[in-house]
Amino acid sequence: MPPSLQAPGFYPRTSCPVCESTATARIYTARYDEDPVRALVDSNFSRQGVIDWDLLEGIAFEVDKCATCDLIFQVQTPNEAMLEVIYTRMITARFLDEYERGLLTLDQFHRIAGEFTVLFEAIGKHPADITVLDFGVGQGRWARVARGMGATVYVTEIGDDKKRLARTLGLEVIEDDDIDTMTFDLVHTEQVLEHLVHPGRDFARLARAVAPGGLFKAAIPYRGKLEQLLTTKGLPTTAMFASGGAKAIPGEVEAFASIQPLEHLNAFSDTTMEWLSAKNGLKPVSQVRRRSVSFDTGGPRALIGGAKKVGVELAKAVMRPKIGYHLLRRS
Repeated sequence: MPPSLQAPGFYPRTSCPVCESTATARIYTARYDEDPVRALVDSNFSRQGVIDWDLLEGIAFEVDKCATCDLIFQVQTPNEAMLEVIYTRMITARFLDEYERGLLTLDQFHRIAGEFTVLFEAIGKHPADITVLDFGVGQGRWARVARGMGATVYVTEIGDDKKRLARTLGLEVIEDDDIDTMTFDLVHTEQVLEHLVHPGRDFARLARAVAPGGLFKAAIPYRGKLEQLLTTKGLPTTAMFASGGAKAIPGEVEAFASIQPLEHLNAFSDTTMEWLSAKNGLKPVSQVRRRSVSFDTGGPRALIGGAKKVGVELAKAVMRPKIGYHLLRRS
């Protein structure tokens, strides 16, 4: 049924959406229309758009954990019509435009270009010969940099506005079904997999689209000690990106954000990603987000700043902090 003819609502996932196992256990349950879930949803979405609380009345916020692949996931899943409400009314295009425009900074450009430099070098081709799939391109913050570096960038997205924007940026817009008939040197997912209703199915499709020797990048929220936090403390009342959110729950904010109601339907662990990789013929390469660093040679102060950036990247290489970053390769 088309979303326009479907009533916004939810349906339960009765098995693990990654491995399809029914060996799952309930680790948290509450109601959307009662605190702490109501307060958490309000702190996250009230600044982004409009919340229709009638659509959430009486709906259970339930979180299960899979004993087979270790995924933690929201049981009650928005249907297509509800997803449209979430991503067009609760998160408005105006908010997204302003948010993304604020991130189009020189610092962000250097960070993204530095990461693509490392990825392109690992692929081992001239940038003009590299094909990239940016799955869920959004406003194109990552894709436009890869395109500017010479790669051919294919993108998928829902919504005509985002598709039109992508075309103006010189990106090749394809339909979701096209993924099944194409291969790419780099399949790029940046904060996307946690939103998927069918993460196991879609991960498998994306893995098949990785060309031999190619890379699959999966950047996802780091869940940390989420299970322990949910069972001992329950959900917080302030979202990660709300004003003061990080200060309200220091050290725990990222873990809670990995299962953000309505949005982050799946919280992956290292075990989950290892299961997905092995199942789909991919080999883990790194869990550290690596970047090349550019230097400003304009004077001593600029050189010192560049040296500090190098120091940070070297520290990451030595300490290998886990942040929810997974780089995989097709043999």
